[in-house]
Amino acid sequence: LESQSVFKVMLDTIARPGTIEFLPESISLRLPSVLAPVVVLADVETRVHVIDSETFVWAEAITSATGAHTAPVERADLVAVPIEAVAQLASILAFAKPGSAFAPESGARVVIGVHDIRSHGQGTHSGVQLVLRGPGVNGERSVCIDGISESVVEAWKQSNSRFPAGIDLWFTTEDGRVLGIPRSTHVVISAAWPPQERN
Repeated sequence: LESQSVFKVMLDTIARPGTIEFLPESISLRLPSVLAPVVVLADVETRVHVIDSETFVWAEAITSATGAHTAPVERADLVAVPIEAVAQLASILAFAKPGSAFAPESGARVVIGVHDIRSHGQGTHSGVQLVLRGPGVNGERSVCIDGISESVVEAWKQSNSRFPAGIDLWFTTEDGRVLGIPRSTHVVISAAWPPQERN
């Protein structure tokens, strides 16, 4: 039942980009939110890449629990990036496999831990405000994400520049909030904090 609930949150948020939903509280209390989608989607045929660090050591547990195999980021079907690995995020998105026009379903699904997700307002960490347009969005929708930079958004947009190839993203917070943005969404940076220099 918990797995079904997580799966429904993932489907609902990717179908309606920019909407924010909550993982079941029972999941958020036992497992970092950034891993919940990976645990639900991974199986013995899945290749996963979990960014471990000194304070976040989960890759072995995920493969043991799901039967999935670990793989370099460029070959992984599912990628989990905790807040601790935010400095690596732009390069991870640049190397994540985008699939192809003939097999877009083989593109990676990337789950990213962030500090905060909300519809408006600046946070206490560096972040961006995005305007989203496209399928599943009525007109346009604004969303603010604390924990990613403009360079991350640009790397992600570059990965999705050859639609239908591209990568699908979910952002999660420690308290279980989830935001999905699929490859089909047109993304524009409308603000960033702190202000960053542009070329």
